[in-house]
Amino acid sequence: ERREDAADRREEPIDRRREPADRRDDGATMRERVLRAADETTTASPDLDDTEARLREANERLVIAAVQAQTMTETAEQVATQMAYLAEHDVLTGLPNRAVLSERLSQAITLAERRGKKVALMFLDLDHFKQVNDSLGHTMGDRLLQSVAARLKTCVGQSDTLSRQGGDEFVVLLPEIDTIDEAMITADKLIAVNVAPHLIGDHQVYVTLSIGVSLYPDDGHDAETTVRNADNAMYHAKRNGRDNCQVFTPTLKARVVERQSTRDALERALERRELVLHYQPAVNLVTGVITGAEALLRLQGVDQALVYPAKFVATAEDSGLILPIGSWVLREACRQIQAWRLTGLHLGQIAVNVSANELRSKGFLAGVRAVLTETGLNPSHLELEFTERGLGQDGSSTRAALRALRELGVRIAIDDFGTGWLGLSKLRGLPIDTLKLDRSLVQDLDGRGGMAVTSAFIALGISLEHRVVAEGVETKRQLAFLRSRHCGEGQGYYFSRPVAAGAFAALLAVNRA
Repeated sequence: ERREDAADRREEPIDRRREPADRRDDGATMRERVLRAADETTTASPDLDDTEARLREANERLVIAAVQAQTMTETAEQVATQMAYLAEHDVLTGLPNRAVLSERLSQAITLAERRGKKVALMFLDLDHFKQVNDSLGHTMGDRLLQSVAARLKTCVGQSDTLSRQGGDEFVVLLPEIDTIDEAMITADKLIAVNVAPHLIGDHQVYVTLSIGVSLYPDDGHDAETTVRNADNAMYHAKRNGRDNCQVFTPTLKARVVERQSTRDALERALERRELVLHYQPAVNLVTGVITGAEALLRLQGVDQALVYPAKFVATAEDSGLILPIGSWVLREACRQIQAWRLTGLHLGQIAVNVSANELRSKGFLAGVRAVLTETGLNPSHLELEFTERGLGQDGSSTRAALRALRELGVRIAIDDFGTGWLGLSKLRGLPIDTLKLDRSLVQDLDGRGGMAVTSAFIALGISLEHRVVAEGVETKRQLAFLRSRHCGEGQGYYFSRPVAAGAFAALLAVNRA
């Protein structure tokens, strides 16, 4: 009996497991009965055909909706994946972007601190890339960036990061290095890999790199400082002739501090109106009559000491402050000459120096037009001076901008002419009125071939029917030579140093008498 009871107990779980199966069988049987009944009812009653059709149509719609929902889900997942990729990569080159670099730099610094290593950060900038865009177009420029990125990839290891910051700037992050020499080996590779021309369409494009390097923790105790110092080192490479690599050094750090101090002074000067203009006359070399004036910028602080452009122009251009400063100079110079003319002190023209950055800036032409309207000055009394070097860099875009100024009625002068940046063919294609001979041509009359070279430049200007002004005239002998070569006008200490507006007005009054 005990064995039978045990057998009965073993069979009870089996019976319980069978019950759901039996119920499922009963359900299936019931569904079959319902379907048969539905078929019989449909057969018996034609009115149910419409109901069945609607049920089938609803079922089809449900299936289609389910498929569409699945498709939409897959599409949404693809879009999310694509958006996540785009959030971390540069669209043009596929390289990690600024956000990814920042995150990896922070991680590299943390690991370097733990392991007693250094981190190298390298800023790369393509030299004269704007000329490629101007001459070949932005599409070709984009293809060049892609080609450069592909070559740069071959120079970095798997643990390194090559990033595009935007424009023609790239950054290389080298984590966990021991010495600057390791970074310089990579820098040499990056420069060498771009020696061969890039084949862009039917063009062979040559491009060089300027590279700046900084180390953590040697050159900065945080990510932001390390980045800024690498950027500063890169600009130092630019100023040292391009196509080279510069390492951030204590000397460079001192220059950076000085440059920042100069920038702060410029910003204060703009805010507190500490900018002043002095004026140096241009004189007819035959009659001695003042024909015009050049407006020269000075900074004048609370101690009344003057700071000259050589101390701050480069910083103004690098920082972008040259644009508001240049706008102020133009307005003040036009206002002043108009004020002189309204009081009977007539002056042929006022010359204002304009940087290449200003000429290329958006709205420059509109700004000149607005100043002339505001001051009431006739455009023919304004002469804008551009350096020979600045005009030689931008090709067709520069010529178009100069033509627009000429159409406005403004006169155009080439300053520092004779320093070798403009060839004769380029000179002939520029819409200019005045050649201002660089002071070195006048100062070096006694040097080897000095007289012959200066005579040739004067003759060139005369043959092109340009007004020729010799800068840096300081002696009677120089004046006599220039007169003998039929140079029209001169400017220099022999006639007058640059003076404040009041003193220049006195010069005009005497000269008129």
